[in-house]
Amino acid sequence: MAAGTASDATFAIKAAVRAALLADSYLNSILVGMKVVDDAPAGHATPYISIDTRSNDWSTATEDGQEILLDLSIWTQAASQTPETGSGRDIMAAVRRVLHTAVLAPASPFHAVLIRVENMLGPYRDPDGATMHGVVSIRALADHD
Repeated sequence: MAAGTASDATFAIKAAVRAALLADSYLNSILVGMKVVDDAPAGHATPYISIDTRSNDWSTATEDGQEILLDLSIWTQAASQTPETGSGRDIMAAVRRVLHTAVLAPASPFHAVLIRVENMLGPYRDPDGATMHGVVSIRALADHD
């Protein structure tokens, strides 16, 4: 990172993304249980979203910054889909609607400079034969004060 104290914006961006998803009335009405999680416990009811992150340095000589890459996995099962992949695609579209070019307000000292949905995959049937899994990949750029 650039001069100053290095810090990690990953948690702050992830929390702001989670808050934006839960604030959406459609997503809040369709997702069940813990709704947006890091890692769902075995047997967690669907549909729900899990978030995985990774980050890269995005600093300049004078500014600290990070690129935060988020993979939002959308999990659905036959009982929560009509037709089979429809509910998963609807949730993926809602995630895109909520987050693409969103104005996020992560906790200080971080500022979200940019957030873009970069890719949407699936949903595809998981090996268990019952679960459908779609992924919405997001790129966020964050400045550090």
